Amino acid sequence: MTIQSIPQKSGFFHAIGETWSRYRRRRAAIAELQALGNAELERMVQDAGLTFGDVLELTKRSGDSAALLYRRLEQAGVDFRSIDSAVLRDMQRCCSFCESKEQCTHELEDKPKAANWPDYCPNRMTIEALGIAKCHWSRVPRPPRRRSPGRSS
Repeated sequence: MTIQSIPQKSGFFHAIGETWSRYRRRRAAIAELQALGNAELERMVQDAGLTFGDVLELTKRSGDSAALLYRRLEQAGVDFRSIDSAVLRDMQRCCSFCESKEQCTHELEDKPKAANWPDYCPNRMTIEALGIAKCHWSRVPRPPRRRSPGRSS
């Protein structure tokens, strides 16, 4: 008698487990916000440039809801480390609230020839502007190499 192995990452029970895990993470995020107290929460919301409604909506979404943004920036050749922190936060917020994540994921993974991501991406104009501003990895000047004191060329 042989026992067949069941794939660990697919099926009905895996989907239920993932849903339960997301629910628990959301509840934990809400509990953390409630534990802050009103003054601290208000300061945090102001610092992030959000509203209370935005924060509540973000707690309902997954913690990596802006992960596609970094893939988009990399695909466009934009170094996210060179982006002003306020601009990057706004881009993360837009990506987190975006309703086109499935289409974005599909186009990032499958790379169709006629990808129309600029038509639906809320960060389209910002990414294009950053590209024009030359925030590119390949265009960042490298410091000159130092020569060893004993070598001549």
